Amino acid sequence: MNFKIFCLLISMAFQAFALKLSDYSPYEYKVFFTNPECQEYQYEQTVYAIDGTALVAKPKNVYCKRQDFERNSIKESSPHFQIKKLISDPEVKSLFLSFLSFSNREVAYKICGAIQRNVKVTFVIDSKSEKRPRSREMLDFISECRPQRMGAGESYNKPVTIFRGNTDGIGYAHNKIIIAKYKDPNKVRLVYGSGNMSSGTTLHHENWHFVTTSKDTYLAQSHMCVKQAMIDSGDSRSKYKKTFMSCRDQIEVSEEDDIKMMVVPSDGKRAMANIVDNFKKAISIDVAAHRFTHPELVNAMIDASKEGKQTRFIADDDIYWTGVRKKKTGSNMYMEYVNTIKVVRAGVNTRYMETNQNHRLLHHNKYVLFNYADGSGAVHAGAGNFTKAAFTKNMENYYFITIAEVVDSFRKQYDYSFEKLATHYEKMPSEYVMP
Repeated sequence: MNFKIFCLLISMAFQAFALKLSDYSPYEYKVFFTNPECQEYQYEQTVYAIDGTALVAKPKNVYCKRQDFERNSIKESSPHFQIKKLISDPEVKSLFLSFLSFSNREVAYKICGAIQRNVKVTFVIDSKSEKRPRSREMLDFISECRPQRMGAGESYNKPVTIFRGNTDGIGYAHNKIIIAKYKDPNKVRLVYGSGNMSSGTTLHHENWHFVTTSKDTYLAQSHMCVKQAMIDSGDSRSKYKKTFMSCRDQIEVSEEDDIKMMVVPSDGKRAMANIVDNFKKAISIDVAAHRFTHPELVNAMIDASKEGKQTRFIADDDIYWTGVRKKKTGSNMYMEYVNTIKVVRAGVNTRYMETNQNHRLLHHNKYVLFNYADGSGAVHAGAGNFTKAAFTKNMENYYFITIAEVVDSFRKQYDYSFEKLATHYEKMPSEYVMP
């Protein structure tokens, strides 16, 4: 038997039974948290906390303004820096991007530079961005970029923008995905997480996952199925589900044991059922949320706390302000405040991130961290908020991750956010005043 064919068969057999993502080559999994570094913004008048304490300023590195952008854009540990680095990589051959919104000028310029190098760029974005001036400006800029340098035998790659969502049973096109293909045909890089291509790379509080892997992994092939479904069938909920599931059913390798991708609208029930099931298995649970309306999550948190499990919750302060002001604040509704009161009364240790609603800078994380009796853990993370729409009709991508180093990163981040950044209810401002 030809030696190359023998090696290929051995490789295929190995991959067919691979249990972990790291069993494939190449492999790298890094999580980058925005953790913005922002100056301390002091109140212009005396503001008192719920417990009567006089407050001088908003919490440093939580409350940010647009002028904090530059210092955060150049940090190598920031998702913003890493995204620009990825797009600028001369080994990248094609880029697929899917986001709810796009207003990041620096990233737009990097994408244009990639197009000029003749990188194939496809952008899928929520249809409402067609009429959002800032998003439209960036998308039009990218659409007008053209290749300037082409190698011998290369085809001319004109950028493609496709608007999806808000039609025929589909809610928002809320996926947050970058797929980078390389000149090395085996290598692919996946980027996903909680943030949009906006201040979500710098000044929101977000988590971004950068995964370098083989194109042959189940994870990579599942992402290619999402890409196909969004492009070919993103105008209909039923067609989207059919296209995605048909594509996924044809993947010949086994799904990795340490990371499961769940896609809405096809896998929403399974994703939420998995969250609830792991509330029952875990001995302690940490929740971070921007939106908080899904009744199954609320009930799971209440039940866990009543059973004596340590349950912590970090929420954006817009939820708190909906209660103080008795009206919608930012994207958050009064019922989210009611849900928060329910979990607090059940014993959930709850704190708030005092972000800048006036500048639409948010605690935009949405993840659940599970800790088990044997010391292991798991993370549910991804694009979708904890709302019913995000588990039923939006286009969303979720991940259930048991990779030890990823879980450890989230544990450290949650402890840092809860202990150093988030504010206890008694120390929250009693009146809606911004610096």
